[in-house]
Amino acid sequence: MSDVDELVTHADALDEQIALDEYEQADLANPELVDLVIRHGLHSGVLDFDDLRAASLVSPVWNSILTGEVTADQAYLEAFKERFPSGNAIVRFYKFRAEVEKKAIEQSLLLLFEGQMLLRELAEYKNPPAPRIYQDIRNLLAKLSFDDEDMDDLLAKIRALRNELVKRFMRNATLEKQLTALEHTIGLLIQHRASIHELDRKKKKKKKGAVTTDSRPTFYKDSKKMAHYSNLFYLIRTEPKYLARLAYLIPPNQKQKTEYANTVILTLYANAFSPLEEFLILELLQNALKQEIDAVATVDEFVSSDSATPMMIISYNKRKQGKNYVKSIFKSLLNDLIEDNTEFSASPTGGAPKLDLLTAQCDKFLERILETIDALPYGFRLICKHIYDYVSVHFENDKKQRDNIWRAVGYYVYYRFVGLGIVRPDDFGVVDKDDINDILAMNLIGISKVLKALFMITVEQSGPYTGMNDWIISKHDIVSQYLKNVIDVPPAEEYLKVNKYGQLARKEKATIVILLRQICQLHALLADNVNEITDGEEDPLALILNDLGTVPTCDPEDETELNLDLTNRFPPQLSKIDLKKNLLTTTIDDAIGVLKAIPGFSGNTFLEIFVRMKLHAKKIGDDLLAGKVNQVIANLQNLAKHGLVSPKDGFNSFLTDIHNELVSRETRYAEQLKEVERLNQAISELDVQKDFMSTKSGELNVYLNSVRENAASSFKQQTKKFKYKDLSKSKVIADSEIPHGQQGKVVFEIKHEAAETFHIKGKIKNLPGFSRNFDIELGTLLEAREDGLEVFDTEKGLELNVQSTLIFLNKNFYHVKK
Repeated sequence: MSDVDELVTHADALDEQIALDEYEQADLANPELVDLVIRHGLHSGVLDFDDLRAASLVSPVWNSILTGEVTADQAYLEAFKERFPSGNAIVRFYKFRAEVEKKAIEQSLLLLFEGQMLLRELAEYKNPPAPRIYQDIRNLLAKLSFDDEDMDDLLAKIRALRNELVKRFMRNATLEKQLTALEHTIGLLIQHRASIHELDRKKKKKKKGAVTTDSRPTFYKDSKKMAHYSNLFYLIRTEPKYLARLAYLIPPNQKQKTEYANTVILTLYANAFSPLEEFLILELLQNALKQEIDAVATVDEFVSSDSATPMMIISYNKRKQGKNYVKSIFKSLLNDLIEDNTEFSASPTGGAPKLDLLTAQCDKFLERILETIDALPYGFRLICKHIYDYVSVHFENDKKQRDNIWRAVGYYVYYRFVGLGIVRPDDFGVVDKDDINDILAMNLIGISKVLKALFMITVEQSGPYTGMNDWIISKHDIVSQYLKNVIDVPPAEEYLKVNKYGQLARKEKATIVILLRQICQLHALLADNVNEITDGEEDPLALILNDLGTVPTCDPEDETELNLDLTNRFPPQLSKIDLKKNLLTTTIDDAIGVLKAIPGFSGNTFLEIFVRMKLHAKKIGDDLLAGKVNQVIANLQNLAKHGLVSPKDGFNSFLTDIHNELVSRETRYAEQLKEVERLNQAISELDVQKDFMSTKSGELNVYLNSVRENAASSFKQQTKKFKYKDLSKSKVIADSEIPHGQQGKVVFEIKHEAAETFHIKGKIKNLPGFSRNFDIELGTLLEAREDGLEVFDTEKGLELNVQSTLIFLNKNFYHVKK
């Protein structure tokens, strides 16, 4: 269809909607109307002689006004007959004229339509005003205090600040890890008489394998390889199925699961600082939960799962939003407990709890939890909703398990979030660690045990807190209703106002700050499990991993940071409706661009306004702008077929979409200005935290250096003897191949040869053929404990309990006399 045909079609459609006969009938013979149309056309420079001929066809009166009265000129007639003596010439002349007039009819209709709109705009009869929302749109556009360039600059600034914030998070996380290790070592020295060599061993090991410039991996200098990593991290960040499947396959190693959870939450999603990142991480957790629930046979199996998924949820909850929530509800209650310092919980020695005081405190904590439901972070509430939905579907035909649905929701609400703020308040910044004495710690454990049973809609089965069961049962209905309210939240796309693929398409390249070792670790995990997490050899992830090749080697202590731009190698496979949603987003943006470029037009419908804008663009010769207008109209007709916009009243409902987007832009810009302030403030707070931790680490190191000096000056070789039954009683020996009848005769001679080396000789008196000789390195035992191993095999017919052996050696060889 030609542009003219298309405009005529729109004109016809608009003529039906305009219905001028509902107003005062336009008099086409009115000379003022003719003058208005002609002057407007000539003034704009768009009318030529052919247009005037076309206008003369509107009515005989127009023809009369434009060309004057028809008069017979005898001289002209004689000259014509002389030139064309045949009578057929006259026939051909009128036939030619008819054909010309037929082609001109389209132009005349367009001109008439424009005349009708101009007349209606200027005439003083009762004409309904343009839609109010269109006036609001024009006002919003006029008041916009920023343009696209300002928005781009602000977004660039925010991205830079976020990257800087992530770097500060990483730096502080490293400092906190080091500080925790120091506190742990000092705790062992004080409580278990541990050796200073525990710390020194780790430091020596780190120095031995320390990362130097020469030994650092160089793959980040390979632009082609880094382009593949850019594709890899874009893919796993935006397609949640891969990380969700991987979370279920992470080995049962606490350190590795924690590292994975922190890398995912902090590094890949920047702690969910933006609505899009929040949406993506919630989508990941949703998929991970489905993966977990689909694999279990009972609700109890789900709640007791120790995979990386609960760890990711805990990391998610420990973000700023979660910490602020926990602080807001528990700070005053904990301060009261610290000030009171009355013991009411069951004691470690078996003392019964003071039920009246415990009940009063449980009432206070429960009341605070229930009354602050609206402050509970949206993201966590959505996680709980997913748990409810997936458990309901998975156990649809199992009534017994369906009865435990609220048990699963309550477990995550309390045990994986709210309860952590009670038993570990220092992790959420509610109180300082130094404020938690033994009495407070036991009191909080007592409160937590009771509330955990309550939120899991059960009772205490045994132990000192069974006396609270009547109170627990009396609160079941209240908590059940609370849990129902918790999951009453809208979908993420609606709440966060995010169209995932539309925003990904609109947004500039995302950037993440990531450590070299994290790249290597994630690459290794993905490569090791590629068959389980991909859908065949042609899966996008499988293709990228194949292109990346061998996993590079990287020191686990490497702290080298990279800014990695993420790019999409594979266009997402979208459903038809998702494609149309993206088209709607694009059409809104394009329509706003047109309204900015052609201000001042009005009309009763969106379609009428945009047709007039296209006519204007054509008249001024801006074909590009006219094409944009035309594309918006064509997109709307396309979207109407899928129910995403309504063609009723000339697409006036689309004006609401435009208005909402402009309001959202204003809101987003204001929020982004606030975000700059928040990011700067957060960076300052992290710097203060860093200074505090650095100072404290310095003080602890001074103390440990003094202990180290004492240990070095006082160390001397020593040998002690222990009977088999002594080691067995201390639970050092886990299993033995020594015959039971000979065990009582065995004596072990343990020689402390070096700071971390022990030589053990096992013998039986008067039986020279029997020997059980082996060496133990303290470092080997400590590594086994860190890796979660319970038993150490000496390969001499003896297996040792790792933890008990460490305690035994500390007690007998590293005891510091006071």
